[in-house]
Amino acid sequence: MRHRISIVFLAAALRLTAQQPADSSQVTQQILERLDALEKQNRELLDEVRLLRKTMDANRTTASSATGAPATAKTTESDGTAQNPQPPLDERVAVQERRTAEQAQTKVEAAHKLPIQLDGMLLFNAFSNSENYSAATSGNYGLLSGPSSSGATLRQSLLGFDFQGPSLPGNGHINGSLMMDFFGGNADPGSIQVRLRQAYISMDWANRSFTVGQLKPLISPYQPDSLAEVGIPALAGAGNLWLWLPQARYEERTHLGAKNGLTSQLAVLQTDETYSNVPTQFSSTLEQARPALEGRFAFWHKFDDTRKFEIAPGFHLSSTHVAGTSVGSHIGSVDWLVTPASWLRFSGTFFKGQNVAGLGSLGTGFVILANGDVRPVNSTGGWAQMSLPLTSRLTFNVFGGLENDHSPYLSATSIVRNWNYASNVMYHLGPNVVVSLEALQLRTRSFAGSNGVQNHYDLAIGYLF
Repeated sequence: MRHRISIVFLAAALRLTAQQPADSSQVTQQILERLDALEKQNRELLDEVRLLRKTMDANRTTASSATGAPATAKTTESDGTAQNPQPPLDERVAVQERRTAEQAQTKVEAAHKLPIQLDGMLLFNAFSNSENYSAATSGNYGLLSGPSSSGATLRQSLLGFDFQGPSLPGNGHINGSLMMDFFGGNADPGSIQVRLRQAYISMDWANRSFTVGQLKPLISPYQPDSLAEVGIPALAGAGNLWLWLPQARYEERTHLGAKNGLTSQLAVLQTDETYSNVPTQFSSTLEQARPALEGRFAFWHKFDDTRKFEIAPGFHLSSTHVAGTSVGSHIGSVDWLVTPASWLRFSGTFFKGQNVAGLGSLGTGFVILANGDVRPVNSTGGWAQMSLPLTSRLTFNVFGGLENDHSPYLSATSIVRNWNYASNVMYHLGPNVVVSLEALQLRTRSFAGSNGVQNHYDLAIGYLF
């Protein structure tokens, strides 16, 4: 390049000399000065090119180190500068096609081109119960009763889908979830059936939501952390109103400053009398489902991103139709979630009312007398949990629940008191593998005064996906 530039300017100088022969020595001197200036500019330009290439090489090395990719081999040009060669175009296209194919294999997409995310847990439980003499009177609460006092199962495994729908007018969006398990049927591995647990579609805006689906009662939003009792949630029949019911909810969120707020919720739901105890001669008169109205008003406060609390009173109103009459169900409740530190969390629910069997309780919501009169049974119950997330992998939980039924018309064998308490430790072997050890004791008392005690021990291994 340097020689070509010199020849061009030399030719120009000779032409200029031919046109102005008057003072050849002066023209020659001018040509030499110009050549010297061009040589200097060429050297400066080459220095700048070398510096620029060194900077680009350093940037490539830094990027390779940050991404963990190996550095490519370098070649050397004739002027001594280094260069990173690019692979041929066909090779780069082939690599890109392989990566696209790999991503397509892991992508789940609905028929309407909306993304769906697979959710769930493969859960293995090995359990052992003490002598199961009280199973006939304690109710069917998960693995606490059944044909075997000990065994292993995968019935409590979960399979679900989460999805994001299109946007809505007013900067809203649609999302939803569907969760199933394999707890239907009976404990015989050949008779296991898929069962719908919870599912919902929610239309959300900045300060309000409208949701339809099958969910827990609005007045009982939380539940204890347990991998031992998943098919039927822990503390069912002992203070945890858990029964998943079809419902429609409306929620309004009001901010009272930067750190306070009020969440108001109303729900219309369908009750389920599956767990209601009815004499055989009146079983055909029981209306299995009735509409109900629930409300919940949660006040929350944030001290910072970690420390916060929420407390929420609520109510439930419905009626049961049986034996040609109507029995009211009236429940008042309060639930809480308190996080005073990153390593400590409290949660729970308390309720008091009458005829609570339609939400998943002990089952004695009302009594039918010999003359056909129907009397509601008063109930008081609740549960509480203390959770200690000691590390990012290790969590220790202690929880307990109680339900008391009160009525002078109950039969001698009716269970009027269920007291359940447990503790467990959960350890994450990896981001999606958790192992849990749990010990639980269930204490029952009948109206006649007989007591029953049942112990439950469980080893659980869960693979989250």
